[in-house]
Amino acid sequence: MDAEERREWRMKIREVMKKYPDVDEDAELDSEEKKMKMEKLLSDYPLIVDEDDPDWPEDADGRGFGLDQFFNKITIKNKKKDDDDENYDSDKEIVWQDDDSIRPIKDITAAGWEEAVFKDISPLIVLVHNRYKRPKENEKIRDALEKAVHIIWNCRLPSPRCVAIDAVVETELVSALKVSVFPEIIFTKAGKILYREKAIRTADEFSKIMAYFYYGAGRPPCLNDIGDSQELIPSVHLPMKPRS
Repeated sequence: MDAEERREWRMKIREVMKKYPDVDEDAELDSEEKKMKMEKLLSDYPLIVDEDDPDWPEDADGRGFGLDQFFNKITIKNKKKDDDDENYDSDKEIVWQDDDSIRPIKDITAAGWEEAVFKDISPLIVLVHNRYKRPKENEKIRDALEKAVHIIWNCRLPSPRCVAIDAVVETELVSALKVSVFPEIIFTKAGKILYREKAIRTADEFSKIMAYFYYGAGRPPCLNDIGDSQELIPSVHLPMKPRS
């Protein structure tokens, strides 16, 4: 750096220093006012929340809040460009899909259980999963179930409703369903449990099980050893929250 460049840098430094003069010490907050402001912040935004707090969200997932309070899940799917496509439009290269689009499996809580099961008696498949027990199997079976629903859709048939229950959060509901091994898929219809599946099946096998129970298809080989189940779907009554 030569002398001319050094002079230029000094001028720029002086300009910046003039823009931000020293803060007047008299303008700073005194210690008592700082303390009051800090107490107000801690009161408005507590760092620790008691799990017994009546305002604790039911689907807080151990954090005291649900992520869906702040944003919807957004996914991006890239579409490969065809070099021979003369009508290619770059604006359509990326497809945005938000969380409000149709999903094969819907996550529900105990609060929505009664409505899902008893207000709509159409076929319902329940996936009970636990993120801490056999997580890879949980992910694999959910993926296979979603693909099975797409197989039914591709046959131009209305697929049965599918819901997922988080066993870590919905302990009372999981206990009422008598599920202790994860993951487990429960096939239901008209208020009755038709079959419980604990094995890891492929999407093709799940689609054949759906076809057997809900569309009158033949019994698949994986169901040769099962009998007729008359187990009723349990009802779950949530405890009343105390009024503040």
